[in-house]
Amino acid sequence: MGSVGKRLFIAVDIDEATRAHVGRISTGLRDAIGAQTRVSWVRPERMHLTLHFFGSADDALEEGVRGAQAHPIAQPAFDLSFDGLGFFPERGSPRVLWLGVAAGLEQLRCLHAVFVGLDLSRALPERTSEPFTPHLTLARFRDRVPRAKLAEITSIPASAGPSRIDRVTLYESRLSPAGPTYIPLAEALLARSG
Repeated sequence: MGSVGKRLFIAVDIDEATRAHVGRISTGLRDAIGAQTRVSWVRPERMHLTLHFFGSADDALEEGVRGAQAHPIAQPAFDLSFDGLGFFPERGSPRVLWLGVAAGLEQLRCLHAVFVGLDLSRALPERTSEPFTPHLTLARFRDRVPRAKLAEITSIPASAGPSRIDRVTLYESRLSPAGPTYIPLAEALLARSG
């Protein structure tokens, strides 16, 4: 019987120029929100767009996902760009501040379907299915903040990219008091676009 405990997810990574641009957006947002609100900001080098979070996985699930990545994915490489800010959840106190997807949305949904549709998903524990909303997480609020107080944040111009997406990566997420560490375990290339 395989061990349980690795927190696994599939993601696409943005290029360094886009990371740097998003980092500048985060700095401006940090100033707009103010120091009185406790916020954990995602460092640019940790930014990625999650396609599917598998959660705590045993060895069999990990090997199955790696096997699914052993060959190139039929989806062609594409350009991903970002625009617009929003919060999760949609109602109540915001917990997550995110940057939305402006271009590449359909391609991300197709990639998401590849991994969520694997037969491996039967090995996952029952969970409430939520719609896939591609986004780049910028920050997590540590304090409960009235939504009205943050309403003007979403009107701040925020766009970045394009970033060329030519692969998907299986990551392990290790949690610590200093924040998560993401360890790449396997990659699958996308098909070359014409």
